[in-house]
Amino acid sequence: MLVTLTVQNLAIIDNLSVDFSEGMTVLTGETGAGKSLIIDAIDLLFGRRASTDLIRYGETKAIIEGVFSETPPAAKNLLGESEDDYLVLRREIHANGKSLCKINNITVTLAQLSAVADELGDIHTQFDTQGLFNRKNYLGFLDDRAVEEDLEEYRRRLKTFRALDGKHRELTEKSQTDARQLEFLKYQQAELSKARLSPEEEEKLKSRAAYLTNFEEINLNIKGFAGIYDEANVLDNVYRSLEYLDKLSSFDKKYADYKRRLEELYYSLEDLVDEVSRDAKEFEFDEGELDRINERLGLYSDLKRKYKLSTAEIIALHDKISEEIDAIENYDYRLAALEKELAGAREAVLETANAIREKRIALARRLEEEIKAGLEDLQLKNTVFKIAFNDISELKFYENGIDEIDFLITFNPGEPLRPLSKVASGGELSRFMLALKAILFTKINLQTIVFDEIDAGISGSVAYSIAAKIKQISKQAQVLCVTHLPQVAAAADHHISVTKRVTGDRTSTEITRLDYSGRVNEIGEMISNGAATPASKALAAELLDGKNVV
Repeated sequence: MLVTLTVQNLAIIDNLSVDFSEGMTVLTGETGAGKSLIIDAIDLLFGRRASTDLIRYGETKAIIEGVFSETPPAAKNLLGESEDDYLVLRREIHANGKSLCKINNITVTLAQLSAVADELGDIHTQFDTQGLFNRKNYLGFLDDRAVEEDLEEYRRRLKTFRALDGKHRELTEKSQTDARQLEFLKYQQAELSKARLSPEEEEKLKSRAAYLTNFEEINLNIKGFAGIYDEANVLDNVYRSLEYLDKLSSFDKKYADYKRRLEELYYSLEDLVDEVSRDAKEFEFDEGELDRINERLGLYSDLKRKYKLSTAEIIALHDKISEEIDAIENYDYRLAALEKELAGAREAVLETANAIREKRIALARRLEEEIKAGLEDLQLKNTVFKIAFNDISELKFYENGIDEIDFLITFNPGEPLRPLSKVASGGELSRFMLALKAILFTKINLQTIVFDEIDAGISGSVAYSIAAKIKQISKQAQVLCVTHLPQVAAAADHHISVTKRVTGDRTSTEITRLDYSGRVNEIGEMISNGAATPASKALAAELLDGKNVV
């Protein structure tokens, strides 16, 4: 449960700290005193997006901190096991637009804070009944954990089906275009196949062309190199010098090393001279070879210029064109295989969707009975309520299955069932939503449930029923309730009065935890429209003593 709430610099709240207890706590006070600001502060802790407009005038930031008595699974998964006895959520809203979220002094994202808050509590306001006007929200009221698990599998299968369906449409559309392009693709394929391009060949041709183009200079230098060694007997002289080193080695071992090193140089030089000499004898200029090479290199240049690609990219293009031609010519086979795969994927989606529908129908029948019982508690005893499912003869796959539902209701005997959003008054909608929330709260383990003026538009004997229903909910979770109804205020275990105080030129919110006497006076004021009288106090005491509480 929410143990302590601390709020600083939030609208007219200057610095406020309030401790809460188990059971049902009501917050009462005049309009504008700051009751709903306290609920707004809790809502911010629960992950609502913040506006800088909420920061108290003249301040640079607002701070909200809540201490909870238990750590939900989402927090344990996020933070790991902790020895802390309490869970502390903190929001800071800065005037520069930045917002800081912390859990147990660890900075988290707003999404992470919201995920933890989803397991902590729920805030129900008078505006939540607007959700009953939108049929898209109804499945969320119906689905349980088993359905949610099936939905995960359904969405995985639906994703696969949609991907295959996209491929099928793409292949069908592409085939019509590709049939017209086939002739052109075959022309390109023939052209590139005939060219037989190769990056390795291109490099060899360029090297050979450069060699032949510079024939005269290369030939002159080769002959000059060979002539030096032939005319000066260089190799013979080196060989004779080895004999002198051999004789010297008998006097000093270092000459033996000199001889070995010179001997290696001699044989290497001899091999090199022989190779260059052979080049000189074999080197001939073939003008026809150069023409053939230039013609072949011209083909490379023409194709690269035509396709605006490198040689390697042209080869890759040839492979791609061949694959496209194969795909077009084997279209019927590919389409048949894809259609078979698509049909299997559709059947898998439908199988899961039908399983979800069966579970939802069973849940719907159960919810119908629970809602009717809940509405009877709220003095709507003649209500007939049905959950209608869509006709699936024309099947559509939605993100949440194949189902669309509507809440059909009549509050008056003899009247036909009609959509809830079209027949319910404000008070009837409030009671319906309260009955629905009371059922949902029994299925989820929340620490704190907040009601913010959900009794708006309620009066008379119905107010007692509302009070009893909220009191019933407080048996399983902590309830915080902002109310203007004396019947609801009297049903609470704890009562906090919220007032507004003006000091100088500034306004701030103050709270007071009321004892029995204070409650009598506060509820008396609620009964008599702001000024407690002996009669209203007597009625307040009667309410507190439980004599008129359902």
